[in-house]
Formats: sequence, structure tokens, C-alpha cells
Amino acid sequence: MELRQLRYLDAVARHRSFTHAALDLHIAQSALSQQVRRLERELGVELLRRTTRRVEVTEAGELVLARARRALAEVDGIRADLDALQGLARGTLRLGGVPPVGPVHPAALIADFSRAHSGVAITVREDVAFTLLAQLRNRCLDLVMALVDPDDLDGLEGVRLLEEELVVIAPLDHPLARAKRVRAERLTGEALVSYGVGSTLRDELLALVPGGRVVAEANDLETVRELTARGLGVTLMPRSVVASHGDRLAIRPLSPRRVLPVSLVWRADERPTPTVQAFREHVLSTMRT
Repeated sequence: MELRQLRYLDAVARHRSFTHAALDLHIAQSALSQQVRRLERELGVELLRRTTRRVEVTEAGELVLARARRALAEVDGIRADLDALQGLARGTLRLGGVPPVGPVHPAALIADFSRAHSGVAITVREDVAFTLLAQLRNRCLDLVMALVDPDDLDGLEGVRLLEEELVVIAPLDHPLARAKRVRAERLTGEALVSYGVGSTLRDELLALVPGGRVVAEANDLETVRELTARGLGVTLMPRSVVASHGDRLAIRPLSPRRVLPVSLVWRADERPTPTVQAFREHVLSTMRT
């Protein structure tokens, strides 16, 4: 029995999918399946039940996972203790992030930190907030920056960095472009360009326009912005993301004004590693400045 086999089993159980687990682990799906089958042969029990749609954990698998996760937590604890001993001479940092919002680009925060701590290996993952927060809870990420309120999140805590105003964007020749401000009811019946399921911005858009007609969706803000500029529909976007695109888009505030918090989030009741703590302090210090 090898530690990597236990990590593989844990990943498949969390994702309920060999495909998604392999992507998360950055290994070939065939290699992942082979190692899990090898572990099952060694233990003499079926740990995972494969179906055409998803993977289910067997009763035996749950028993093995309970001990495996404790063992993996201890191993991760060893790494954290050694990182603490070495200070920030080395370490790892796994970040989940959102596209640029606010006055400070997340990429600038990360690059500045990396230059100051060259021994820290940093990985960054972008996705919708729902997915990133799930990965944070599952210990696949150390920190997440997202358009969420930390007070509304179970098992997580964090700090609000700033507030982002949401604005309506529309093609320049759209009727909404003639309004100074846009009330939510004006969006009823409009074709909507939306973000993917699990995105905070999608939730905000469909909360304003219940049952709205979504004609296109994308997780990339630039794609959403481009589809809107080319006349496919209208949408909501953080003001800072579109402020420099007034030559191609009509940018109108909502009435009443609507804002979302931009927050840095971590797991509650967990002692951060020196690397994670240092990045948290770096972000807070930069935002205060």
C-alpha cells in the first residue's frame, strides 16, 4: 500500500469521477485507474463501484478512506512543520482565483509574492466560485479569492478585501444604452449572456432576472464581454473589468446600486502554514496600501 494510492482513492471519492480526479491530480486517467485497482487487489475488497454515470464509494471504501485521510493529514502535517522550520525558504501555495476585479490585479499580487519568496512553488487555478470553494473545503486549495461574503460560507472564513459595483453592459446600439441608470425590471425579456453554473455573477444576474433567457454562457470574462459587445445580449459585470471598454460597450449602473464583496477565503479552525499566512498578510498589506 502506497501513500499515492491513498491520495488517488481520496481524489476519486471526492470527485466521484476518475476523469475529474485525474485532471485534479495531473496524471493520466489510465494510470489512476490502474493504481486504484492495484490497491483493491492488495486489500482484497472493492473500494469503488463504477457505474456509467459516476463512481460510488463502497462501505469498505468508506472505512479505508476514513483511515487514509487521517494518514494523509499527518503526512501533510509533516510537510507543514518542515516548512515552518525552514521559514519561507521553501513551501507550496495553491490558490484559487477570479478574473481581475478591483484596483489590484490578482496576478500582480501573486507575482510580487513570488519575487519576494522565490522558493515557494505557487499553483493557480481559475474556475467558478462554487467549484473553487469546494476544492478549498476538500483541501485541494489553500486560499481562494472570490466574489463571495465569507460570513455566508460553511466551514470557511475570510476577509472582505473590497466591494465591486455591478453594472449592466450592452451593445452601443442597444435601447438600454440610452438610459442613465437601468432598473432590474428593464432586463426582463432581454437576451442574456451569462457565466457558467456555479458562478456568483450568474447567480446575481438570474436573481435580478428570474427565468431570464440565457442565449450564451462562458466562464471567461473576456468572452462574455466580447459576445455582449457584438450584440448577442446583455449582462452584468464588475465595473472595474469594463471601465476601459466604454468605446465598445454601453456601461450603465443599476438602480438601486448593487455591489458584491471581493474576499480572500480559507478553511476555518485550521492553523495556516507559514507560506499561507505570509500570502494572506501580503494581500491584506497590499490592499491597505
